[in-house]
Amino acid sequence: MIKQVYIIHENDEWVVPLREELKKINAPFNEWHMDRDKIDTSKVPPNGVFYNRMSASSHSRGHRYAPENTKKVLKWLENHNRRIINNSKALILEISKQAQYRELENYNIRFPQTFFCNNKDSLLENSNNFDKPFITKHNRGGRGLGIKYFNNTSELEKYVSSSQFQPSIDGITLLQEYIVAEPQIITRVEFVNSKLLYAVQVDATEGFELCPADPCNLEEKYCPVNPDGNKFMILKNYKNDEIFKYQSLIKSNGIEVAGIEYIKSKNGQCYTYDINTNTNYNSIAEKKSSLKGMQAIAKFLLDELNYQDKD
Repeated sequence: MIKQVYIIHENDEWVVPLREELKKINAPFNEWHMDRDKIDTSKVPPNGVFYNRMSASSHSRGHRYAPENTKKVLKWLENHNRRIINNSKALILEISKQAQYRELENYNIRFPQTFFCNNKDSLLENSNNFDKPFITKHNRGGRGLGIKYFNNTSELEKYVSSSQFQPSIDGITLLQEYIVAEPQIITRVEFVNSKLLYAVQVDATEGFELCPADPCNLEEKYCPVNPDGNKFMILKNYKNDEIFKYQSLIKSNGIEVAGIEYIKSKNGQCYTYDINTNTNYNSIAEKKSSLKGMQAIAKFLLDELNYQDKD
């Protein structure tokens, strides 16, 4: 059987641009949908390169147990020494911000003050640690899941006591200090093959749902915060003293494709708050750049496949 690239995922829409790039370079590939396909882990897995694109927000699309299915498949592949891009260690970070922040702390990377709460009482109790606005977010999140802004404990209490309260799918809700940025932008640093590809600046004036994938951004909205008017803008001549820390962190956790997000406060301090191992790219931003995210991933995957043939 010919060796192939296997894409492990649960969202067909997000795979469309990668399919197109793989076809352009004649890379043989297959897809394993973790909520639809049944993978027989009692057999010996095929040879090839396996790219894990599991998302923490899979349950929001009705794929509740896709991460758990992926964990089983990745362990099976690892037991057979298959080449995996974003392995089971990477999956742990994808589906747990608590695990992410533990690693950020290990690498001395600053993140917002955060408390991890497993019930409503814990949320209310820990909210008293803040003397300024704070937010909630889901531990297994993505796509802005569970993110709400509060000025004080009284506002939080009204929320958690209402029918609007939605706990994280894993039962852990984060309480996090709200970082005031001026202008209201975040920066997402993209890595392919554990190397810096580019950094993209994202206008955050409209809220916290900042997914860069094209299906999430169907309109070319004008955003005055970015000079070119687009919500997503690739930064030229980007430099960041934290890059080497990011690279060390992702390499030690089996992550080779990632998008890491940070925000800069009014006083110039950078706070890293999210590590995305299922990264997407915005075609509008990439129009003005020679760097293309999915193109780079497709080439990386084919190179890894060809490298296996040399063994």
